[in-house]
Amino acid sequence: MEKNHKILITRNLTDEQIVLAESLGLHVVIEPAIEISYRDNWFAVETILKAVKKSAFAFTSQNGVAAFERFRQAGSKFPSDIPVYAVGYKTAEALKEIGIEPIIPEQQSGTGLAKKIKADFDKDSSLKDTTILHFCGDKRRDEFRQFLQDSEIKVRDVVVYETKLNSMELPNIQFDGILFYSPSAVQAFRNSGGFMNTALTELFAIGETTAEELSIESGKHVHISPEPNTEKYLHFVAQTLGNNKKG
Repeated sequence: MEKNHKILITRNLTDEQIVLAESLGLHVVIEPAIEISYRDNWFAVETILKAVKKSAFAFTSQNGVAAFERFRQAGSKFPSDIPVYAVGYKTAEALKEIGIEPIIPEQQSGTGLAKKIKADFDKDSSLKDTTILHFCGDKRRDEFRQFLQDSEIKVRDVVVYETKLNSMELPNIQFDGILFYSPSAVQAFRNSGGFMNTALTELFAIGETTAEELSIESGKHVHISPEPNTEKYLHFVAQTLGNNKKG
């Protein structure tokens, strides 16, 4: 019988996801690459919202949504007709859970979201002079903001959480695959010396933005999950590693 594939996952999984991985023939080692801390003083955020006369909200991570909900629970109120954009299905699900119905692009990436916003602005004159408020972390990437600025759409980053890069304790064993969920996780892995022993390891990314960062850092081919969903991600990893063992 073929042994389970050993995989390193750079974020925590639920118990159900671990059971799923094991059922797929994946032996999971978890070593979180990052830690998230949310803002607890919302005065600066309230000041930004009051200063912007006409806004739309954009979220490029579930962490941004979680921070926004903390902001709402602190007593902040918003008009119900503000357009809200989400980068993909998981972020959209997080928004729906707090009662917000978001707009989602077909291309689930920061650039894809920016293109969707531009298309909406081009066809809807009522959105003129709207400022996109991007609820994000301190280590957000530039693609989303840069595309909107190049399109002459006003955008403002609203930093609502911080990302700390962990010093990862990486086991001295050969993994069949390593799974990354964010560019920050790739950076933490690099800072921990992780890329010194990945010559024979398949590298996986949850989405295109993470894959780009991973490819640059590793100089290797990166497998990209067909959907930014952990369950689909694990199925994809199992299938890819299984196919690579054949022949």
